[in-house]
Amino acid sequence: MTIQRQYTLPHCNLVLQGLSANEHDPMSPLAVLMNVECHLPGATDATLTGGREFLDSLVAAVSRYGQQILSGVIRPLSTAGVAPPMVDLKPGEGGYHHLIVQQQPIDPPVTDTNALPPLDIKLTTVQFYDLMEAVDQLLADTQTLPDLTAQFQAVPRRLVKPAEPMTKRAAPAAIGAAALAAAGLALFFVPPPVFEPSRPEQQTESSEAGADPLAGNGGDNLANDDNLTDPNAAEAAVDRLEAAPAITDADTIAVLRQDVANRLQDAWAQDPLPTEALTYRMVVSEDGDILGYKYENEAALAAVDTTPLPQLTFLPVNANQPVQEAVAQFIATFTPDGTVVVEPANRASGAATPTNSEANSEANSETASGRLPALEAQINDGDRIRTLNSTLYSSILDNLEPLSANEPLNFRVRLDRDGTVVGYEPTNAAAVLLAEETPLPGLVTRTNSDSEQADFLVVFTETGVLQVSPWDGWPQ
Repeated sequence: MTIQRQYTLPHCNLVLQGLSANEHDPMSPLAVLMNVECHLPGATDATLTGGREFLDSLVAAVSRYGQQILSGVIRPLSTAGVAPPMVDLKPGEGGYHHLIVQQQPIDPPVTDTNALPPLDIKLTTVQFYDLMEAVDQLLADTQTLPDLTAQFQAVPRRLVKPAEPMTKRAAPAAIGAAALAAAGLALFFVPPPVFEPSRPEQQTESSEAGADPLAGNGGDNLANDDNLTDPNAAEAAVDRLEAAPAITDADTIAVLRQDVANRLQDAWAQDPLPTEALTYRMVVSEDGDILGYKYENEAALAAVDTTPLPQLTFLPVNANQPVQEAVAQFIATFTPDGTVVVEPANRASGAATPTNSEANSEANSETASGRLPALEAQINDGDRIRTLNSTLYSSILDNLEPLSANEPLNFRVRLDRDGTVVGYEPTNAAAVLLAEETPLPGLVTRTNSDSEQADFLVVFTETGVLQVSPWDGWPQ
């Protein structure tokens, strides 16, 4: 039984059409959603239509943007190497809001799925609130799609602006400094006290000569500033943190990655620039603190003092205390051109020795380190890129089986001119964890060809949809 549910407001009309779960009960939930229409009178004459993927993207975009407006906190999203969502909302000038909808042509060939430009619909605040109200009514209606819910996430504390102004927060410190200065001035006129020694001078000298400020009962309560620049202590911290719980949330890893990259880039003096790449493995806490680092190549060992890592690394006072907080590992590369590249580390140190088949697979795929080398010769022929895109899509689809992912898996895949997959690179945390479930490891073929190559963005969505597009965008 086909039924229709409408959520109508002055500036928004949301219509859902599908098959009822009980043909004898018109109030039963929808078993199958066939079509979704969104009318925005006054904003656009076009009717936005789509299926379940369009509805999920619309609900997620409206919920996220509404939370951002109501809280006043902007949560940064990592977009490098990630396909744009079907529906997105962005702030505009003059109090307007932009509803961005990716157009999907009717029955397109595979290579033209992203050919149409997105729709940019300008909404007033009243129009957006009506759209948000319509979505809220749909989410509250348990007789339409009971499984449809809004996904809200807590904003990291480092992104929240303090509720008190800077002047108010700085007032106690200023008063304390003034009081300390006044006390120091008053004590300046007090004569120093005279102490009588309470033990023999020989014992005092012996104690001072053998005392270790970091040993004994008080050793754990004193910080050693030398540890901040001690390479051995930083490397030991990485080894000690191998047993710490790992951060697996993709959004958290993306925020940490961008935050650490920005801080390293801002603190790097770049004088002098390295003659070759300096590569380090870092351990980062959930709060963004760098807890340790170790060297991945000889150049990094020799030039560590030219990087900001010794100054930005936080070493705990008690190095023997087990680490309870979750951590993430990243590979930081200081390149000769002055750029800092931070990527998630795909394999922790101390992993088990791979079998012969695993070793051959790693040698063939160029992804044993999880990073593809820079393209030396790039394919620029638009027709060849479209053909390779179609070939890659068909090859993956023919070998694709259901995945256990509950979020998109994003990969950078490299092909040569003949359509041979010569390597791939996961670009988000979920892809690193579930790469073996995808057909990509089995598609990689070892090749010594020096021919031109091209990179493609491959996305396995959580709903089972495969998306393939050129990494640098579709050619003109």
